[in-house]
Amino acid sequence: MKVLANIDFDGECREAFTNYAAILGGKIRAMISHRDAPDMGPPVPEEKMDRILHAWIDIGNQALMGQDMQDFDGRKGMSVMVQADSAGEAQRIFGELGKGGEIGIPFGEQPWSKGFGTVTDRWGVSWVIDTAEEA
Repeated sequence: MKVLANIDFDGECREAFTNYAAILGGKIRAMISHRDAPDMGPPVPEEKMDRILHAWIDIGNQALMGQDMQDFDGRKGMSVMVQADSAGEAQRIFGELGKGGEIGIPFGEQPWSKGFGTVTDRWGVSWVIDTAEEA
């Protein structure tokens, strides 16, 4: 299991992560826009299709995740991201953190993952739950 920082942007994720990778000597593992995954939910206006849905940088044995989600689901700033070893473990963690909290994105398969979801726990902490198992 990995626990890492997850940063929400308002349209600047691609630029920021490209710079972070260069500055920190990291490798961009994923940079998926809404245009790359058009069937991911409600229609996205054309002017926002190039915003990032999922970005990931490997930095040594650590990682950083981010996306342009501030105007889509109200998340702002940072959250804690958990990358579980399996979709089953990710779903268990998601369920436990969601008790008494609020579901943002229901847990389910995504183009990059066999299991992904967002939740704000009962203490107001934003969590992104993902799995290392690729879709």
